[in-house]
Amino acid sequence: MATPVQDPKYRSTLRFVAEGVEGLALAAVVFLSWPVTRRWLGNLGAEESDRSRDWPGDGLVSDPDTVFTRAIDIDAPPSSVWPWLVQFGLGRGGFYSYELLERMAGIPVRNVESILPQMQSLEVGDEILIHPNAPGIPVAEVVPGERICFGVSEELEDRFEVPDPRRSWSMYLHPRTASGTRLLLRGCVEPLRRPTWKARLGLALTEPIDCLMEWRMLRTVRRLVEKREGHEKNRPAEA
Repeated sequence: MATPVQDPKYRSTLRFVAEGVEGLALAAVVFLSWPVTRRWLGNLGAEESDRSRDWPGDGLVSDPDTVFTRAIDIDAPPSSVWPWLVQFGLGRGGFYSYELLERMAGIPVRNVESILPQMQSLEVGDEILIHPNAPGIPVAEVVPGERICFGVSEELEDRFEVPDPRRSWSMYLHPRTASGTRLLLRGCVEPLRRPTWKARLGLALTEPIDCLMEWRMLRTVRRLVEKREGHEKNRPAEA
């Protein structure tokens, strides 16, 4: 049976503008304070147990120079969070982040506010686009309801160019309570193989940008999941 195609629901103009203004304001704060707040903001929301634990996607880089862990608690089971994560990507469900800032960076993304049945499939080796003019990030591991790990594993090196620096980025769903979930974003970055000044500058700028955009992503996913859960809890039972 063919997968049903559902038209996406997008965020309102009011939310687009309000979040855009918030993103621009926070961007200034994050960039100006990053040299001092890097350690705290880089691991925003993460507990010591989150940061010190070895996560499966960490193995995609052998000797990371930088490791960031971001986390948030969601009042819903992992099965309710998973559909939002699996449709992540440009041309899919979007990034759940600051859409205005993404557009300013040349990314023609529209972040959805609904679960898309046609985007619920993801396999190892799939390429998820982040920017239309840049190579996508390959899916290295998928465990439905638990994790998605992005990076160039040894098995994928014949299909994808290894970036400089080599890195991994993963999304994890960890049951927190009987009905709650901890959503974690984990990034590991190896040292530059060709540490030119341009590469160093690019990496230095990427860190605060990733922090800002990922924290908005976490909060958006929480909002979407809990809103949907609330709607479904209050929905009358069908005959």
